[in-house]
Amino acid sequence: METEIKLNRAVAKKVLETVDAGLVKGLGTAEPGKMCVEAAVNYALGLPHGDNPKCVGSLVRDFKIALNDSYWPSGKERTKGMRKLAVAQLGSDTLDQHVFLEKVGFRCMTKVLPVILENAVKEDKDNDFVKKNVDLKAFKSVIKELKAAKTFGEAKEASKKARKIYSASAYAYDSASASAYASAYAYAYASAYASAYAYDYAYAYAYDYAKKNQTFSLKVLNLIAKQGLDTLIEMKSPGCKWLDLCDAK
Repeated sequence: METEIKLNRAVAKKVLETVDAGLVKGLGTAEPGKMCVEAAVNYALGLPHGDNPKCVGSLVRDFKIALNDSYWPSGKERTKGMRKLAVAQLGSDTLDQHVFLEKVGFRCMTKVLPVILENAVKEDKDNDFVKKNVDLKAFKSVIKELKAAKTFGEAKEASKKARKIYSASAYAYDSASASAYASAYAYAYASAYASAYAYDYAYAYAYDYAKKNQTFSLKVLNLIAKQGLDTLIEMKSPGCKWLDLCDAK
């Protein structure tokens, strides 16, 4: 018989304390400071070691795991970036998971993707190959479209345009933007959808870029975490009522 999980402030506090002991990439082992974010939730709830707590929505979980296992410069930064999400996600199994995915996807495409694409342009400002083969004027115009998008559909179409304009030429040359653009989709677009192929894509391209550009990578990861948190707050995930614990001394 499956154990019923009763969420309350005391449980949320224990989850936060377990997370604050430290998070690692991958499932880890059942010991504070040596688990991923979802395993830490299971541990705090007194459940068997695993990364699928029943009180967390399936697609919220996928989003969180993709973010947890991205390249954070350090375990300390991973923990700091994920702690509020760990609390906010409690009870998210009661939310419409596809609505969550669409909302967080929209936020990532309009608030995170432009930041990374602008960085790609900046990194390639002196790259002759890119200047000759990529219509940067059109690309910058699409970035403006992304920022101005009002619906999920508009954002998705703008992101497709950006990929069509930039990636075909960038990937043909070992430019900084090839990795930067891959990072955009691995972090912002693909992570929002948390699908298997997107996760593979992240490892194939974005990981090496993130290792070499840790300051920018951290900025992007924290920005994505914010989109996830803002989405959970908007959808009134039960755990959000205990977010004040994250600010307690």
